[in-house]
Amino acid sequence: MPDKINVALIGGGRTGTPLLHEMLKYPYINITGVADLNPAAEGIMVAAKKGIFTTSDPMTLVKKGDEIDILIEVSGDNTLKKAIKSALEKSGNKKTIIMHDLIARLFISVCTQQDQLIPTMHPEDIGIGS
Repeated sequence: MPDKINVALIGGGRTGTPLLHEMLKYPYINITGVADLNPAAEGIMVAAKKGIFTTSDPMTLVKKGDEIDILIEVSGDNTLKKAIKSALEKSGNKKTIIMHDLIARLFISVCTQQDQLIPTMHPEDIGIGS
């Protein structure tokens, strides 16, 4: 079992930034990169200040491949999720786990001690089977 879990984050906005802040608290989580289409997104700025790799091209982060144990995709872009899955399959990457948005919301809710599950930040992405 590894001493650290390598995590990449796609989406540095309203959902991704609280996740990033929470994960930065733990020495056993290594953030391998943060991607957001908006280079001025809060999560991008936080990561850059910590010396973490940032990019405005999510697929550049996905190409880190086996360097990533868990890929958290909270951009709200359903087409991006399909592209990520396809890229990982084409590269033969069987290691990286893509965390579902619902799990990310649960994680934020628990870590920030909410009394209810935080709502989706992307109303168009309400389905849990995507």
